[in-house]
Parts: sequence; C-alpha cells; structure tokens
Amino acid sequence: MCNKYLLAPLLLCGTIFLSSCKRNYVALDYTNAKGEVPRLSNLVFRFNKSLYPDSLINNWDSTSYISFEPRIQGRFRWNGPDELVFSPSQPLLPATNYKATINDDVLHYSKFNNVRENEISFYTSALLLDDAQVTWVLQDENHSAVPQINLRFNYPIKVDDLKDKLKINVDGNNTNFTIQNIGTTNAVTIRLNEFKGEDKNYEANITIDKGLKPDKGENSTKDPIKTVLSIPSPYVLNINNVESEHDGTEGQVHIYTSQQLTGQIISNFIKFSPAVNYTVQYENYGVTLRSDKFDSENSYTFTINKGMRGTIGGTLKEEYNGSVAFGQLESGIKFTNNKAIYLSKKGGGNIEVRITNTPKVKVVISKIYESNLLMADRYGYSPQDNDDESSDVEYASYNEDEGDEYEYPGRSARGPAIPAAAGGGWCAGARSPHRRSLFFPAKTGRTSARSHPQSATRGMGTVARL
Repeated sequence: MCNKYLLAPLLLCGTIFLSSCKRNYVALDYTNAKGEVPRLSNLVFRFNKSLYPDSLINNWDSTSYISFEPRIQGRFRWNGPDELVFSPSQPLLPATNYKATINDDVLHYSKFNNVRENEISFYTSALLLDDAQVTWVLQDENHSAVPQINLRFNYPIKVDDLKDKLKINVDGNNTNFTIQNIGTTNAVTIRLNEFKGEDKNYEANITIDKGLKPDKGENSTKDPIKTVLSIPSPYVLNINNVESEHDGTEGQVHIYTSQQLTGQIISNFIKFSPAVNYTVQYENYGVTLRSDKFDSENSYTFTINKGMRGTIGGTLKEEYNGSVAFGQLESGIKFTNNKAIYLSKKGGGNIEVRITNTPKVKVVISKIYESNLLMADRYGYSPQDNDDESSDVEYASYNEDEGDEYEYPGRSARGPAIPAAAGGGWCAGARSPHRRSLFFPAKTGRTSARSHPQSATRGMGTVARL
C-alpha cells in the first residue's frame, strides 16, 4: 500500500523534470543559410533567445560554434546576444550542397542545454551559361574569316570536359569546331574553322549535354544547356552587346561587335554625353574604352556613328544609340601589386592598399622568417590577431564612418594618411568618394612597439594581412 502512494509522487516529479528539460532549449529564429546562397557572403544565425553576454559581442572568434560539411574556413562573431555571424575566409565551392550543424558551444554562456533542429542545408548556384557571343575573326594561317563563338560560364570549367559534351548545329547541319582554350576557364573560345560565310544571317544552335561539372564543384548539370545564336553576315558590322564596370578608380565600357575592329580613330565614331575623354584597347570581341573620368554615380548616353568598319570589311550600316551606368560599386580590398608576396627589410617599406566601398578595415602587420616563406605561400599565413601585449603584430585601422580617421596604437590622425610603424613617419594616401588607397610603411629590421624587446633578426620580412 505504501509503495502505491510513493509511486505517484515519483511519477509526478519525473513528468515535471522531463517537461522542464523540453522547455530548456533554444531554436534558430532566422538564418540566410538556406536554399541558394551567394559564394561571397556572411552567414547569419539568429536565435529565439539571448545566448551571449553583451560584454563579449562584436569580437571575432575562432570557436567552432557551427560545423560545416564540406568544411568552410572562416571566423565567427556575435553581433548581439542572439545573433551569430560567420564570415568565410574564401568563396564557397561552386555548385555544392552544404550542411551546417549548430554545436553546443553556442550555449556556453547561457542557461540552456539543447539546440532544437540544429541541422541546416544550403547550396551554391548550379553551373550556368551566362553569355554567348559570335564574332568574325581572321585566321592566322590563310587570313580567311571564320565565326568565333565565345561562351562565358558563371564558374570555371575544365575545357576537356566540355569538349566531349558540346554540339554546334548551323542551319540544321552539324558543324565541326575547334576549342581555342586549354586547362580551366570560365570563358571558352570556339572557332568554326570550316565555315564558309555568305552575305546572310545564320542560326546556330549550341547544346551542352548534361553532366558538366564546374571545377572544384560537387554537382554536375542535370539537364542539357541550350542556346541559340545568330551568326551575322560577314559583310555587316553589328553591335552585339555593351557592358560597363567601375573599380572605384577607372570606368570601363566593353563594346562587343560582330567582327574585330580595324585601327580606326574610334573617337571619331563613339561619342558620350556628358563628354568623356577615353583610351581605346582593341579586343578579340571588339573594343574596351577606359577612363578615370567616368563617374560611377552617373549614367551616360553614347552614340556609335555609322561607317565604322571591321577587319574583314563589315560596315556599321546604321547609327547605334545606347546608355551605360555603373551602378553600386562592389566592396573590395586588395593590394595594388598582385605579384608581391612580402617586403624585405631592404625594400622601400611602402604598401599600397586599394579599398573600394568598404567603410571599415583592419590591417594586421607581422613579421615572418625567410625560411618560412615557401610554406606560407603554399598553405597560407594568418598571424594571431589579438590584443595580447606579447603578440608580435601591429595594427592599423580605417573607419570611413568616423570622418576618415586612421588609427594606430596610441595615436590617430585625420585625413588620407596612415601612420608608420614604430619609429617611422607618415605616408600620404589618395582620396576619392568611393576609393581609398592607404600607404603605410612596414617595419623592417625593427621590433614591434607592442612586442617583447629583441634585436633585429636577419632574413626577416614583413607581411600585411587585411
């Protein structure tokens, strides 16, 4: 009889305990890591409850709060008590399915002990044919004109993989072709070497069989890729397309024509409004017009006068009118010298960094021994980024939102300059509404102002990381 009365309280306590355990969980309230995601984008994870203390937010962290499969290298930062951001250190793989698992590390500072539905799936876009153009070109062997087809994909592909899947049909007849590229590329050039053109237009059907996979990608195409092109008469010059781009310093207008252009004075045929002086660069697809006078915030109308001629005799029969706009500049940070790897202590000691449409940047300067350069170039090099007094790195930061102030440990300055490292001077930087070029000298043969005192080390270079 006593056992019966004892059993009821035990059952009641067990029920209450299990119920409280079920309520002691946290769930994901929002994430942009679902469906198709961009290759270059931060991933945001917002929870339905606060998990992280306010005193620790806005710091980059290497803790593995979330695991990714395939693995994605990067760092985490809590933007708020309930919002975690992951910033990949490199673009995601093309055409690849990803799985994210939220680990219990997100609960470390909270009272919760469980993450409900902690697995998330997302993927990068499939392989696509972005553009296809036809241009008449002269062959080197006999100077006869043949159509050249330019295919541009959204990802690099292996040319050998494409060769076995590509078919070209012109006016109902299978046509032989040769691919001019080798290796891996996203822009494939194809020539119809046996094609004999007459004064008429032709219809070309291009088919790429299913199963083509982007380089380093996981998923191959599930359906054939098809497109139809018009091959114009070789006796007529057509404007196929006009594209524009701006890097914050210089604007470029790419004009795609149906045949390569002769060395005419292009400025006699192409006029912009508002007027802009430009330089001309002839391309296989047509011509590129460059100018640092193009304003990224303005749109321009242009006119191409009739009479412009191509290399095989085609003539623009009618005046062509169009417009270009550069739109929002993409955020970008890069060293202007792409070939440089590190600074030696005998060099000039200056590095130029081009910053486009990026409000805040942190530069980490550290030293690396000469014997480690090859390994660093092969496997990458990431100096420890912290504020420890024993850390052998120096910092410089740029914040556009705070009145163009460049900060360095212990000092700051207004204007387009960034201070030198310990014992150095100030170096000037260029200013523009959309671009910053920061010039700063690297420490060569000196110890860091924030590191342990030591003598200069022979064979030591300097590496800057953004």
